Amino acid sequence: MKVTYTKISPDRVKENRTFYKNRVRTAFICWCAYEGFFDGVLTEQEIRKAKRGQLPKDLNIHHRMPLSGKDEGVNEFNNLTVIHKETHEYINRYVFSPQLKPYINEPYGTEFEIDIPEYDFVDVNGIRHERQKEAIRKQFAYSKHKGR
Repeated sequence: MKVTYTKISPDRVKENRTFYKNRVRTAFICWCAYEGFFDGVLTEQEIRKAKRGQLPKDLNIHHRMPLSGKDEGVNEFNNLTVIHKETHEYINRYVFSPQLKPYINEPYGTEFEIDIPEYDFVDVNGIRHERQKEAIRKQFAYSKHKGR
């Protein structure tokens, strides 16, 4: 999906990040858990922890529009999604970085179009896929170790 990215100052990015960490993150996790978005994705124990604002270590919250690309509304729930950490790293490295790099020396306030991936509040299929891959890797490592 194409969106307009507005380059904002590092101080404003820091404010957005601090507000996210101190106010939004836990509330978003709890909301997803109580709305049932984790059902069928997380274990019952993981859902109980999510209802207290804790995500499993293999999951991250992703800002659809980067914190550095919008002054207002960047921390609203409709700009957040829970995704697997592998997916999160991929998006930041291979989707956002190449699009933002050409504008690194542009002044704050510069606007340009970027493509952002679309996700539901919880990337159910992506999380399941990455967890299945990890389970296979662990099983292979166990089988290989046991066969020695």
